[in-house]
Amino acid sequence: MARGPKLHLKRLFAPKDWMLSKMTGIYAPRPKAGPHKLRECLPLLIILRNRLKYALTGTEASMILRQRLVNVDNKPRTCPKYPAGFQDVIEIPKTGEAFRIMYDVKGRFTLIKLKDSEADIKLCKVQNVWTTTGRVPVVTTHDGKRIRYPDPKLKIGDSFVYNVKTNKIGQIFKFKAGRVCMAIGGANRGRIGELMDIERHPGAFDIAHLKDENGHEFATRAKNVFIIGNSMEDCPITLPKARGLKMDVIEERLEKLATAEQKKQALAKASKKARKH
Repeated sequence: MARGPKLHLKRLFAPKDWMLSKMTGIYAPRPKAGPHKLRECLPLLIILRNRLKYALTGTEASMILRQRLVNVDNKPRTCPKYPAGFQDVIEIPKTGEAFRIMYDVKGRFTLIKLKDSEADIKLCKVQNVWTTTGRVPVVTTHDGKRIRYPDPKLKIGDSFVYNVKTNKIGQIFKFKAGRVCMAIGGANRGRIGELMDIERHPGAFDIAHLKDENGHEFATRAKNVFIIGNSMEDCPITLPKARGLKMDVIEERLEKLATAEQKKQALAKASKKARKH
């Protein structure tokens, strides 16, 4: 017997990059249909409650959203299950804060705090180029936008700077060797490197070869490549903390030890200061 669409999602089966605790409840908010896929998005409820800590419960997060206090790409969104995804700009005018959703080097969602000058733009990847009724050229982007009469230079795989307030296309980054890109899918999601070569496989998946700033090479499917600039200096957006450089187990351990030592010294300094007073 056929059944309808699923309306719930258990925490155990929610995407791991949401980083939800399995012991604090049974269910997770199942994203509504929208511009991003279920496993490639972050519901607004999780952003407000789990990441930004503006709400303690789902009910509080819903009350915040109902007051139209949160904008996604310059549009107020009131649904707590609205799917915000890669490159979307989350803006809270009351606090004057803006965040961009990105991937960290381990492939998990992270929120990058933005300056006022950067809160108006985002990068969009061209998914399709086609013509609609009346031979009007249209570009479809990775976040579900349909832009009529785009720049004729845009091809599938290219990226461009999009102004969310004026709805205008800015600088264009071509999908070709020599450009800086981020992997947005697969085992290397979140890593950033220079696109070295695109290996063509007609009838199968094209493979893109990349090299990061440390000289380490890795490969992923060409459809997982998102061009973010002509070079690291020319990148129009703020990059995550590690700048897409993956560390090995030894480097991670050394960094953790250094951080722990800094915290220990700071606590000792604070307690010494308190004893003096």
